[in-house]
Amino acid sequence: MQSIGLLFKVLWSPGETMFLLSKNPRVITPMVFLSLFSILTGTAILMKVDSAELAMRTIERSAQGRQMPEEQKELLRQRMHSPIVKGITFASTVIVPLVMIVLIAAVYFGLFTMLGRDGSFKAFLSITAFAFVPSIFRQLAAVLSAFVVPASSIMPDELGSLSPSVFLDRDAISPVLFTAVSSIDLVTIWILTLLVIGYGYVTRKSLSKAARAGAVVGVFLVYAALRLAYAAISGV
Repeated sequence: MQSIGLLFKVLWSPGETMFLLSKNPRVITPMVFLSLFSILTGTAILMKVDSAELAMRTIERSAQGRQMPEEQKELLRQRMHSPIVKGITFASTVIVPLVMIVLIAAVYFGLFTMLGRDGSFKAFLSITAFAFVPSIFRQLAAVLSAFVVPASSIMPDELGSLSPSVFLDRDAISPVLFTAVSSIDLVTIWILTLLVIGYGYVTRKSLSKAARAGAVVGVFLVYAALRLAYAAISGV
């Protein structure tokens, strides 16, 4: 029961929550919570939005997609509307975020092992999982967008976005600039802040707050740079 309470306490009392997690790591509760929330919100979104059509819009915006013959696009569209592909797409909305949390925890665990850590991998994973609890607000925003925004106007990377990119016309600016603006949103900042706070309890005291924050943000900047590189290459 205490674990469930920490899911909500991390939103308004992160310091106390992360301290408790560093002493008594909990992994299953946040993972199950995020999975169930993804299932509920994913189901709601798929009631209003065709996932295959969303994917096709992304493909059609890419450099390769613009050169693809209409016959090939139609064949691809038919394949993406198959029950198997739709099932895999829905499953990925639940599985991928959990895998990402584990990978992110592993990256920071390895990084802080070099910089100076005290906590176990389980403690890092627990803190990372709880730090991603605010992602539920991005999912709620995605559900709201699916029901409010016309289906024909929705792009996958815009669904649930809480960044300044929602005010931009992506057709009027370069893909790289749009990706750069969309990389930073309220939820991302919230998650990074929770990671900085949480890792403070599982790293050595000799590691300064600035160094810890720089390490956390630095990993994110590498991820953002990879996104920018992909946008520059694909043109999406």
